[in-house]
Amino acid sequence: MRSDSLKLTAAHYFNQKTDHFGLSSATFKQKIYINAQHYASGGPVYLFNSGETPASASYLTAGEPYTLAKATGGLLIIMEHRYYGTSYPVSNMSGQNMIYLTVENALEDMANFIRNAQSFVKAEIGVTISPESKWVAAGGSYSANLATWMRLKYPELIHAAYASSAPVRAEADFYQYDQVVGQALPCAQSIADAVATLDLILDSRNRTLIHSWKEACGLGALRDDVDFAGALTDQMSNTVQYYIPAETGDKISTLCSWFARTQDNPLQNLADMMAAYVRKSNIDVARAYSSYAGASDIGLYQDGRSWFYQTCTQFGYWQTAPRPPLRRLRSRYMTAEWQSRPCRAFFGNVIPPRPDTDGINERYGGLLPNVTRVVFVNGLLDPWSSLSLPSDPMAVLRATSQGQNVVITMPRASHVSDFYFAPSYTDFGVDIARRQILDAIVGFLAQQP
Repeated sequence: MRSDSLKLTAAHYFNQKTDHFGLSSATFKQKIYINAQHYASGGPVYLFNSGETPASASYLTAGEPYTLAKATGGLLIIMEHRYYGTSYPVSNMSGQNMIYLTVENALEDMANFIRNAQSFVKAEIGVTISPESKWVAAGGSYSANLATWMRLKYPELIHAAYASSAPVRAEADFYQYDQVVGQALPCAQSIADAVATLDLILDSRNRTLIHSWKEACGLGALRDDVDFAGALTDQMSNTVQYYIPAETGDKISTLCSWFARTQDNPLQNLADMMAAYVRKSNIDVARAYSSYAGASDIGLYQDGRSWFYQTCTQFGYWQTAPRPPLRRLRSRYMTAEWQSRPCRAFFGNVIPPRPDTDGINERYGGLLPNVTRVVFVNGLLDPWSSLSLPSDPMAVLRATSQGQNVVITMPRASHVSDFYFAPSYTDFGVDIARRQILDAIVGFLAQQP
């Protein structure tokens, strides 16, 4: 590997405050990646907080933030979110040690870094960020929320933002997820029929009958009946959320082919599909689907545990069964209350009775964030789009009035399709969206602060 490539992929570490709003002076090492290969003095600086996934050097040369930086003479900085990857401010993940994992601290991490970026970048790679450079926050999914909220809370630091698939409305009882999944799946009614039969079986409390269906689904290792019911949603959720259209081997068509078999009833078809999915994916059923699995493990480097803490305390985002007359693609036993029960087993009494979704929506505006110069992008097959601006026509109208923001939708795309996917995935509207994203960002950069 060439020396300049080694330098590009090197991780840097910023001394970040553990608690921005307390009296402690403690700090931790927050991982940073920097690509200045295309930076022209005075060009924009793109800051991508990697959200609920570890920061990766791969984002330095791929993905939409990189494409924007390259096209606009920009500098790209990737920041690892506190409590993810290797950026931990604590020695273990006990409940008391998780209290510094908040949206507010994450946003101030970004703001604090920006205030110190000139000296940090100069010291790390020898590049001087021009005082004329405008900062653009970028993100996908939860990190798109952060990008939006940085523009809201720190407009003096963030000139513009690019938010891909941002679920800006916090919702504990997230029943809308299945509504979008149902619209995407031609076999949704067959799945709903299967789930209705499953619930009758669970209602019966017949242990022999219930266990026989667990075995049929390849889920015999699950002791809890609701864990069993919840596991049956995994394949359909992943298929739609990460959908990429294909001429052959289309994943939605493949999934629904299981329900084209008329020799068996819908529940048997669902069971056969799930059993095949477990075998093909080599899933450790107990570890993957048991709600309390790993509750006592407080060791570091558990990104899933960090995200679970954030859902328990601030976001919810629990995918639940819609109530009648809405169609259900998951068991009615899957309620927000049931999904919140493990929170205290994992984190103890630091967890509030319910996540502070009202507080998040009040502070950051929910579907009506009071922002300008943000480009919001959503795939309409994305189940998370129901918590994003396009789910509310009035929100879109308000956001885009007088050209304050730009809202872009991709009818055949799903979650963060524009943000992460390689440029070759251009057959379902992503290429058009990317041109619109670039046009919007260039337009925003031309505006005065």
